[in-house]
Amino acid sequence: MATQIERSSATQTRLIEATISLLDELGYARLSETRICERAGVSRGALRHHFPSGRYDLLPVVVERLIAAEESRFLALGPLTPLERVHLMLHSTLTYPEHSTSVALLQIWMAARGDAKLYDGVGTIFDSVLPRLFGLDASAPSDPQTLALRFLLHGAALHRFNADYDIDHLRAALSWMLGMVEQPAGFAERYAAFTGQTVPEPT
Repeated sequence: MATQIERSSATQTRLIEATISLLDELGYARLSETRICERAGVSRGALRHHFPSGRYDLLPVVVERLIAAEESRFLALGPLTPLERVHLMLHSTLTYPEHSTSVALLQIWMAARGDAKLYDGVGTIFDSVLPRLFGLDASAPSDPQTLALRFLLHGAALHRFNADYDIDHLRAALSWMLGMVEQPAGFAERYAAFTGQTVPEPT
């Protein structure tokens, strides 16, 4: 039989995963405690028990969970350059366009820009994204290619909420763009280790 601590941890995990999936499907503007609880299969009281201030306690945990998960995948590959990291993210988006960490993170980041209380909870965590995920120092200039590919990554994530979004068109556009950029040396092996898949062929 599960202990109280195990049940509590399982409830928190369901709430976090429900929040991530709703952000992915509906966007931040339609995120609500009611929807989160329905998706997680828990009561509103359970949400408030674990996260007393609702989204203001929940979303910082969501952001940290998403960043930490991606960070651990990068760390498992050993030393990586910023260019290698952004290539891995883009090719992962190409392979799994419906499951992009960037979508949830960018929505919360944009919401925090206009919500001081939310920013107080997530701002410091977002400040850690550059070193933890991209291997970059905010005080040092990024090389043009890495920066341009970061623009592409963020744009691909946000495009999902455009009226003309189509998953096949997104995949085709990413494939076309990546086909014009030289992959880092040894990238195929790193990508296989990162995703368990082979690098998609450009179209």
